[in-house]
This record gives sequence, C-alpha cells and structure tokens, in this order.
Amino acid sequence: MVTRLDRLLVRGAGRFPGAVVAVTFCFLYLPVVVVGYLSLSPGAQPTIPLDGFSLRWYGEVFADRRFVRSMLTSLGLGVFAAVFGTTLGLAAAYTLVRSRLRASVRGAIGAVIALPLFVPTVVVAFGIGITANRLGIGFGLLPVALGHLFWVLPFSTFLIAARYGELDPAFSEAARDLGADRVAVFRTVTLPLLLPALVASALFCFALSFNEFLITFFLSGSGTTTVPLEIFGKVRVGATSFLNAASVIVLIIGALAAGTASAIREPT
Repeated sequence: MVTRLDRLLVRGAGRFPGAVVAVTFCFLYLPVVVVGYLSLSPGAQPTIPLDGFSLRWYGEVFADRRFVRSMLTSLGLGVFAAVFGTTLGLAAAYTLVRSRLRASVRGAIGAVIALPLFVPTVVVAFGIGITANRLGIGFGLLPVALGHLFWVLPFSTFLIAARYGELDPAFSEAARDLGADRVAVFRTVTLPLLLPALVASALFCFALSFNEFLITFFLSGSGTTTVPLEIFGKVRVGATSFLNAASVIVLIIGALAAGTASAIREPT
C-alpha cells in the first residue's frame, strides 16, 4: 500500500531536479545579471539600488584607446584560433576517424590531442612559455597565438570528429565510382556535409580564445594586452561602472559566438 509519506517522497524526488536547475541557474547567471544592472549606473561607483540609469560607461569603454586596442588584439587572436584551430582540427579528425592507421596509433594521437583538457591550464601555459623561451621566440603576440591554438585544438578536433563519424562512407564511395578523385570528393561531398560542424568549431574556438586568460597572462609579456588582461588590471583597482560595462561587452561577444555555435543544426 502506498502511504502518504511515499507519495510525498515521490513528489519531492520529482521536484528535486527542477530545484537543482534553478539553484544552478541562479549561481551561474545571477552575478551576470547584477553586473549588467550595475553597468547602467550614472556614477563611477555603482550602488544598489541605482540612482538612475545611463549608458554613459559603454561610451567610455569604446572611447578608451587602451581597451579598444586590447579588444582588437583579442578579436585578432580569436580569428586566428578559429581559422587555424578548425583547419588543424579537421585534419586531426580525419586522422582519428577515416585514416588507415592502426586503432592503437589513432588512440595515442587522440590522447595527445586531448592533453590540454586534462592538464591544468597553468601547467599548459607554463610549459608553452618555457618551450617558447628555449626556441628563442620569447614572449609576445606569437607565443600567445600559438598557446591559444594549442588550447582550442582538442575542442575543434573532437567536435568535427563527432560529425565525421556520423557520415556514411557510401557517399564518398559513390562519388569515387562516378570518377571523382579524392580532392573532388572532399570538396563536393565531404566538405558540405561537415560545414555545420566546421562553422560551430570556428565559433567555439573564437569564443575560447577571446576569453582565455591564463595562457595569455603567462605568454603575453609587456607588449601584448587582451581584453581579459585589461579587465584583470582594472579589477585590482576596484569595481567601477566602467569595468562592469566592459565585462558586459565581453560577455555579449562570447555568448553570441558560443550561442550561435550551439544553435547550428546539421543538414538533413
């Protein structure tokens, strides 16, 4: 017989996942909402509740030459990571999924590519810094770009590989039977089928690079400043309306890139 206590326990268990989602949502996104709210303060030092609302500090952000320069640097690094990360990810995905290498060799290659996912980012950044110094590259924009590329490669590789594994080899075989060479098969058959995954990979790589802090902090030296580094420098001074507005702009750019990538659907 089902008792009243049993019914209450079942009802509570059914509501528990929703409660967890609600608490997680508040924990992750409530601070973002608060930052957006404070960025509309008319004064330099925001208080709750605000005395009024103003977009003044967004204009101040884009009028700050140092911040704009760091924004352009971050955008450039993001585009670099998106293009070359996706290109290398495509080659690595082909190696993992379609190459004729032995399974053990492909597994070893996959483990090496996945290394940045399991090693702390501080260790990755420190290792890249030592290697760049030993090679005579030093610190600056080039090692930062290479560090970002190393960081985004596993995300790009496994995202494309997941789509590559879903493709039916019969399409490529049919094209080969009709006389197309390997280049033509890739250009006319494989590439269009992979296009959604490639676009998603590029957007994710851009978002990851644009928001990367630790690798940039270790490798940038004194001549390269990105948006995360610029915001970090201002955080040490104190929370201001300028900083809140700059943070909102960065959040919007990253959210647009990641959100667009997540919304992409594979062709039917």
